[in-house]
Amino acid sequence: MSVIVAKINLLMEAGKAVPGPKIASVLGPRGIPVPKFCEAFNKVTSAANANYKVGDLVTVRISIKDDRSHDFTVSGPPVAYLLKQEAKLSKSSGNPGKELVAKLPMSAIIKVAKCKMVDMKVDNEDSAVKMVVGTAKSMGIEVVEG
Repeated sequence: MSVIVAKINLLMEAGKAVPGPKIASVLGPRGIPVPKFCEAFNKVTSAANANYKVGDLVTVRISIKDDRSHDFTVSGPPVAYLLKQEAKLSKSSGNPGKELVAKLPMSAIIKVAKCKMVDMKVDNEDSAVKMVVGTAKSMGIEVVEG
């Protein structure tokens, strides 16, 4: 029976993984064949999915076992990524709380919260919305009615 010896979290573009230095430097030393991982990742993330589309930044959780086999799970894009997409920003505020970079209506916040409900450990939509509002504030995004 295999035992998990390492867990790795990566942010990768869905459907666009290539065996380059970013991935190889993390997986190579642990004995994971990078081209095979990229092929499997691209196959999984290229499939139609409601939470993300090809090219979106997604979180990949890789479990590496002592026999050098591995499993991975893919979750949707981070909340900050979704908020930047909604606000059409390239980057968030370097000085949140003092410098506002965008305003988003509550409807956009609710849309992001619904998208991330699967990945968040919350019981209801209100809790998810509060978490997304907190992330928005920490990015310098003001939430307005609407």
